[in-house]
Amino acid sequence: MGKRMAGLCGAVILALWTVSAWAGETHVVITKDMRFDPEEITIRAGDTVRWENHERRQFHNVWFREAGEDPVPYFFPEEYYEKTFDEPGVYPYVCEPHEQRGMVGVIKVE
Repeated sequence: MGKRMAGLCGAVILALWTVSAWAGETHVVITKDMRFDPEEITIRAGDTVRWENHERRQFHNVWFREAGEDPVPYFFPEEYYEKTFDEPGVYPYVCEPHEQRGMVGVIKVE
């Protein structure tokens, strides 16, 4: 392989690595037994949180009420909901139908 082709391959690899570094990580929060696990998680700006429903029959949702957002649709067993956090801050949330049972959580974004 010539120097020009080697340089091009190196540039492509660097570009792909840079894009994947910007894409952020995905963190999983499990919904089971009427709670979020973990209840509090700290992530970096650009990361995504995935709430996975591990219940046998129960539906859940995620509502960032204090941020002025609408509740997301319910997700049922073996389904999930994802949200990417681009801005640093503290994001408390609840499961709308189960808030009275103490199903609350917090996402801290650095």
